[in-house]
Amino acid sequence: MDKEIIKSKLNRLLSWEGGQRLFNFAYSIGAAIVIWGALFKILHLPGGNALLCIGMGTEVVMFLITAFDRPPKEYHWEDVFPELDNRRPMLDEDGNPIAPAPLARGNVQGGVVVNGGAGQVAGGQAVVVKDSSPLNLSDEDSKAISDSIASMTEAARQLSKMAELSNATTAYLEQMQAIATQMQNLHATTEALNAVSSTLLASYTAITEHSADIAANSTGYINQMNDLNRNIGGLNTIYEIQLKSVASQLDAIDRVNRGIKDIRDMYEKSAAQSARYCEETDKMARNMQQLNQMYEKMISAMTVNMYRPGAMPPAAE
Repeated sequence: MDKEIIKSKLNRLLSWEGGQRLFNFAYSIGAAIVIWGALFKILHLPGGNALLCIGMGTEVVMFLITAFDRPPKEYHWEDVFPELDNRRPMLDEDGNPIAPAPLARGNVQGGVVVNGGAGQVAGGQAVVVKDSSPLNLSDEDSKAISDSIASMTEAARQLSKMAELSNATTAYLEQMQAIATQMQNLHATTEALNAVSSTLLASYTAITEHSADIAANSTGYINQMNDLNRNIGGLNTIYEIQLKSVASQLDAIDRVNRGIKDIRDMYEKSAAQSARYCEETDKMARNMQQLNQMYEKMISAMTVNMYRPGAMPPAAE
């Protein structure tokens, strides 16, 4: 029962227009992934195996679903239009064969042509029997013919879609041709890569052959680097000692600068005091000069009459 349900669902999916579009989309994408995976595989790029598995798996699923697709339904138009059956010629009332009437192409629209001629159907062409004698058709036959004409119209619409599919096929072929051209370019690139690989292999072989000399040179280089490291260590020690000496010299220079600064301050202070001392000394010298003048006058006044008794003191000037 489950198989029948699955089969009916698959049939509905494949008969549905959206299902057909989905099927074509998945089929094309799967084929593209297969081609892409093959390209990765040829170029030895990572991910080629995964792409091939995905693409091939998609194709397998598509082929399995296609197995459940129903073949297109065929309509026996010769049962409705005996003129279409060449194996059964029409007979008249006397049993004599009747020559088939000429077929006229016309557009049929909504109804059944009963008395020959041409009608209209939107978007399609129908084959109509042109006969001068009227056809006696029942309602069921008329309905069957109408359904048949509608089916033919749908078939014509599908044929128009086939033209679009032909255009898509042409575009696909052009893409495949472009891919072929790219594959040729890829082949040329691969040959160039092979040549480069050969050159690299020759270089690697030469390097391998000279590896002993390279090892000896490397040992000498290592010894020289060790000597250089020791020399640099000695230079660092000497530089450290010089830095300590320079630091002590800078300290002594700093102390000398401080002493010179103190001496300068003392000298400036002494200069100010010396100026004041000079001023005081000059002032004292003037005072002493005035005092000497006063003493000189007193002595003159005291000694003016010492040698002349009774003499009058000189008049004051």
